Amino acid sequence: MKKKSMNLITAVAVLVVLSGAYVGVKTYVAKQEEKENAEEEEEKTQVFSISSEDVQSIKFVIDKKEVTFEKNNDEWVKSDERDFPVDQDKLIEAIGSLNNVEVDRVLDNVTDTTEYGLDNPTNTITITDKDGKETVLHVGMENASTSQYYVENGEDESKIYVVADSVFQPFMKTLYDYAKAGTFPVIDSSTVSNVTVDENDDSYTLTKDDNTGLWNIQDKDGAEKADSAKVSSLTSSIASIAYGSFVNYNCKDLSEYGLDKPYGTITIDYQEKVEEKSDSSEDGDASEENSTDEQDTTEDKKDISATDSTEDKDDASAVDSTEEDTSATDSTEKKDTSVTDSSDTQTRMVNREMTILVGDQSDDDGRYVMVNNSKEIYTISNDTLSVFLGKTKEDFWDMTVSYLSVNNLESLQAEYQGETHVIDVSRETSEDNSGDDSSTTSTTTLSYQLDGTELDDSTPFTTFYNKLINMTGQKRLTEKYENNNKSDFDVELEDVDGEKTKIDYYQYDTNFYAAVVGQKVYLVNKMTVKELIDSYKTLVGQTDSESSDENSDLVSEENATDEDSNSADNTDNTNGVDVD
Repeated sequence: MKKKSMNLITAVAVLVVLSGAYVGVKTYVAKQEEKENAEEEEEKTQVFSISSEDVQSIKFVIDKKEVTFEKNNDEWVKSDERDFPVDQDKLIEAIGSLNNVEVDRVLDNVTDTTEYGLDNPTNTITITDKDGKETVLHVGMENASTSQYYVENGEDESKIYVVADSVFQPFMKTLYDYAKAGTFPVIDSSTVSNVTVDENDDSYTLTKDDNTGLWNIQDKDGAEKADSAKVSSLTSSIASIAYGSFVNYNCKDLSEYGLDKPYGTITIDYQEKVEEKSDSSEDGDASEENSTDEQDTTEDKKDISATDSTEDKDDASAVDSTEEDTSATDSTEKKDTSVTDSSDTQTRMVNREMTILVGDQSDDDGRYVMVNNSKEIYTISNDTLSVFLGKTKEDFWDMTVSYLSVNNLESLQAEYQGETHVIDVSRETSEDNSGDDSSTTSTTTLSYQLDGTELDDSTPFTTFYNKLINMTGQKRLTEKYENNNKSDFDVELEDVDGEKTKIDYYQYDTNFYAAVVGQKVYLVNKMTVKELIDSYKTLVGQTDSESSDENSDLVSEENATDEDSNSADNTDNTNGVDVD
């Protein structure tokens, strides 16, 4: 028992000794690592270090040429081109990378620098401090696998330093990476009133009607209504245009960028808010009022386009027997754009015009551009420019076959299978002044007569009429269209001003009808026309007199697929009416 106790005591003593030894060894290793790290850190800080504030000038290679930047009254300038718009932040950031050039490894006693690319350096950076002392750093080849450069300090050519590439990457850019670039002018798309694009002898113009707010598309062959959604997409994109690269701050030779004979020219008319001191004199007030009259016509205008294009289109209730007076909607709402604040300043809208010259293709998947003859050359991406370029009038055509608000409809005449029916619209206006504010509300009630007989239920008519005015084509033919066959369905609309519009529906092929409106020919899905005809037959109580085979052909179209309906883009016209 005594022997076991002695063994246990001995074991405990050995354990204590070993624990102490472990602690001692661990402490020694930690101190050695700290010493080595300190020595390594000390070695790193001895390569090159300078405070950014002490740098008076810096010279390095840009685009295979030596470029010098120097301080001038605490502002950096390009020594040989003092008007060059130096981006102060970018240059200071580059110089800041030299504040403490640390090395990852040192190669001593190097006699042949060729293998490190130092016989023909990638860059040579010369730093001059306030006291006139120069330090020259030769930057050799980059070791791409380790993301390091081989560097030689001119003060000691026997050593080559291996330095992280992040130190010298700020000096491996193009000249205009150190230039202060401008920004594309900010345009409120809602104030755009005209867009003209000239490209390769082709041109088109989108113009906003000041009275209706609707857009028209025009080219050398004439003008017509444009698709409001497509125009809205284009004008909205104007607000997001941004420059790509800054290329030249003072271009003297436009041909260098293909801008002497532009690939395209984009002209945008818009309005801009400006603030100015108000004139307290009567003459000044009158002058200011006159100067803003023209601008006020478009400021805060209601979206007439949205109203006109959607009114009476949503469902049968859109064409109801009771209609509110739309005079408030049809008129242009105007607000005084001059707002005077406590500082005697006012805001008004001023007409502006922007011209974008589009030149040759650039290296960054864009084209060179110049805005408003500024002499500054930038690039804009091809994706951005594609919104304007490569388009024709056809791309903005309104594909609505025949829209006429029921509020403006005077009568409708339709012919189907040799039978003709006429629907007339009557209006009765009443005024209600029972409101608390003593204002008068006008209400117009519409009623419909079929062949002179009042319709007790207007639902069949509203169902048919909504299908008629919502009819849209999937394509509009531009080639000559001729058809010697009789049309399947004809409708003639007369508005309250006596203007008439006739729509003739011809069978075009197995998938489409040709809807002919004057000189315009739309290809319309056959099933959509069938639904229109069915609603018309319900309205007039007409039954088919066609053969069962013809009816069978129409019914079979119910199985037409979406692929069939899209085949209009690839349909060859074998029929014929001259089309513009």
